[in-house]
Amino acid sequence: MIPLAKPNYDRAEVEAATRILSSDWLISGPETESFETEFASLIGAKHAVAVNSGSSALLVAQAALGISAGDEVVVPNMTFVSTASSAMYLGARPVFCDITMDDYGLDPEKLEACITPKTRAVIPVHYGGQSAQMDAILEISAKHEIPVIEDAAESHLARFGNSFTGTLGAAGIFSFTPSKPMTTGEGGMVVTGDPDVAKRARSIRSFCDAGKFQWESLGFNFRMPEVLGAIGRVQLKKLPESIRRRRAIASRYSEVFSGLDGVSTPYVRRPEDHNFQLYTVRVGSGMHRIDRDGWMSELASRGVSSRLYFPTLHHQGVFSRFPKADESLLKNALDYAATAFSLPIFATLSDADRDAVIEAVVDVHQKFKR
Repeated sequence: MIPLAKPNYDRAEVEAATRILSSDWLISGPETESFETEFASLIGAKHAVAVNSGSSALLVAQAALGISAGDEVVVPNMTFVSTASSAMYLGARPVFCDITMDDYGLDPEKLEACITPKTRAVIPVHYGGQSAQMDAILEISAKHEIPVIEDAAESHLARFGNSFTGTLGAAGIFSFTPSKPMTTGEGGMVVTGDPDVAKRARSIRSFCDAGKFQWESLGFNFRMPEVLGAIGRVQLKKLPESIRRRRAIASRYSEVFSGLDGVSTPYVRRPEDHNFQLYTVRVGSGMHRIDRDGWMSELASRGVSSRLYFPTLHHQGVFSRFPKADESLLKNALDYAATAFSLPIFATLSDADRDAVIEAVVDVHQKFKR
């Protein structure tokens, strides 16, 4: 079975991990600090704070910006759960906004209707590595004096305008899980241009230590282990080439799939705006029937993995404590959830496996074609 994702590891990561495991410093230390500095430099951020996961980064960033009980944060209705659930650990409520049907990011035209006097942050997601419509989102948020926290978990080195994602708002977060363009196994990063936000984030990630066994504020252990920092530095060197390869694979996919009736290929605003963390298609008009699950089953029978990234959030039980969402305001996310799936894409995907994916998709299309 051709997997959806696979980390780009070799002996360099093994040697980096072995070096740290043979040392006397295993928790966050000089290696992690170097990783922070190098990551910030690469994307043009002033400050970077390494943590133990992208989900922790979301929680730390919101806490550093003062999100607390009774607040609301606006998030897209289609994203990974922690974009929304992280706010709940602070006593805040996620408010779901619909997505666009091109970049699958938070829809700026629906944003203003989601803002209330309780809104304290907007968290757009750069879905699948494609930058969201940040100009409009930032303009609306600034109008209401609400900070923007970019969920750039998937969008390493993707741009919007002249800036890298993660650097346009009050803060941004990245994830380094194995499916991402670079991975430390687990791990995440908070980036910001505000030194006060960075200072608070560093404090929160380490119990808000005020001194040895002195705690005046609430924090927790969100630190990145030193071995992950060492692996991250190796991965960072591979990142530009990994993304170049992802873009090349995506280009070949789209060259073929754009000619298939009823198959919607990823929208690309500019090549530099998308890193193709995911390659997501939708099936619909022109098909014998809209049977996304049937497509995935047929692809699996041909040795090709596929998956829906992600279902709508307002249906998830974890959010049932909040008032029921008005589905008439979430039509795009619902349509997406019924028709979308992602195909294998990663830096070490061979040309032979890439072509096998293409052959399988074309074959399945013939089966479902009207």
